[in-house]
Amino acid sequence: MDDSLITTFLAVTGASDESVAKQYLEITNNDLDYAVTLYMESNPPGAAPTSNDTHGGAREDDEAMAQRLQQEAYGSNDDVREADANIHRHETLIDSFGGGFTPQPQMSRPTDIFGQGRVGIFNQRFDDEENAYYNNRIQELQDDNSEDESYNDEDEEEEDDDDVMVLDSDGEVIETTRPPRSRRRIARDDRINELTSTQRRLANLFRPPFDLMERIDIDSAKIKGREEKKWILVNIQDSSEFGCQVLNRDFWSNSTVKNKVKENFIFLQYQNDSPNGMSYTNFYSTNAFPHISILDPLTGERVFKWIDGEIPDIESWIDDIDKFLNKFSLLPNSKNPIIEHEHKFDPDALTEEQQIEFALKQSMGNSADDAINIDEDDTNDAEPDTLEDPFDAIKPVNHEEPSSGNVTRIQIRFPNGKRLIHKFNIDDDKVITIYQWLKNVLQNNDDEYGLTSQDRFNLSNVSNKSFKLIESLDSSIGQVGLKNASILLEKE
Repeated sequence: MDDSLITTFLAVTGASDESVAKQYLEITNNDLDYAVTLYMESNPPGAAPTSNDTHGGAREDDEAMAQRLQQEAYGSNDDVREADANIHRHETLIDSFGGGFTPQPQMSRPTDIFGQGRVGIFNQRFDDEENAYYNNRIQELQDDNSEDESYNDEDEEEEDDDDVMVLDSDGEVIETTRPPRSRRRIARDDRINELTSTQRRLANLFRPPFDLMERIDIDSAKIKGREEKKWILVNIQDSSEFGCQVLNRDFWSNSTVKNKVKENFIFLQYQNDSPNGMSYTNFYSTNAFPHISILDPLTGERVFKWIDGEIPDIESWIDDIDKFLNKFSLLPNSKNPIIEHEHKFDPDALTEEQQIEFALKQSMGNSADDAINIDEDDTNDAEPDTLEDPFDAIKPVNHEEPSSGNVTRIQIRFPNGKRLIHKFNIDDDKVITIYQWLKNVLQNNDDEYGLTSQDRFNLSNVSNKSFKLIESLDSSIGQVGLKNASILLEKE
């Protein structure tokens, strides 16, 4: 039996007995999803905590399971499209996204807020058959039947559910019938009935804030914002980033946050690969996900942005909103502060002389940031030696797996797809220990894992790829949250 299946089962379920993992995997013929679901139903955790409670064993089990299911469902996609270099040029929109020469058509379909990924717990959809607050919305899986794919979400929205009443000559009802359901709706109802309690619980736990979201594009939101005197609050999500799911679970579900949003904003949440999401990222820069910002409904200018890739602290976010609303106003004749947007370096914007100078510096220095200034005096060349690079300072050292104490299993994912599992002590072993062990592995297994011992690499937790572990070499494995973690190794 594959040892990685046992490790993943233990990480997701929170169980500690390997024999239990083997038993469930053998019963399900090594079907990990089915084994985990069967275990969770046979050994249910305590009642799920409220959305505002970020602690507790049940929450930890849900999060571990959700992270694993997300990775298997969507994988990891590191290819994020580069935004346009000149941010300020694109941050003030007057009429629409399209521009003067090739205007884009108005995107008014409600489904344009959703991405192209597989529908599931982490990529949920509106369900028009449910009540206005979408309380009973749950997982919907992709249709595999090619004939069924001819029915889209718009077919559902246009389908007539009203009862048909047959009247006699006196206007009395003599018969009431209901039109037959579509094949898509029948298939969906069957899927809903087959869902387990665990799947329902996870779907509700990570449900997007449908009660806050407007099902419109940016241009329509600007019109609505002008009419209602509300700002536009935009959240761009990536279904493959677990931080986006945590944002739905812990942040948008908070009652104080909900009240602030409802009172002051037209709220839009788009998937980054949806039509509306791609239109947004084409005109405004986004460095990571989740992305949260505020747009002016009068001009389309982005007037406030939180740090990309981070989940805001609720109290700090509320404080930011209060300060923003005190400084900015949508009332007529009001004067708002001038926003200074960050400018990215654009070589194409340089004059010919500046481009030549820049190319010369590039050829003499390593990059634009530390390029040599040819006008500097020779006396400035004698600068003190810089500190040794942290990665180069790490030496390959073998690591013996601990047999007792606070032990955890960590999985390393290599560039060529291979995976390696190793045990570490959560309290005693540090992040640098992982680097030392990996350098030793690569030194003794050249090219087996897609890189050589001479290659540089970065390590990051798959649940937070924006945070590089090289920045926390002296921190313990427990301090940086690597318990039962899956670490991505990327070649520089």
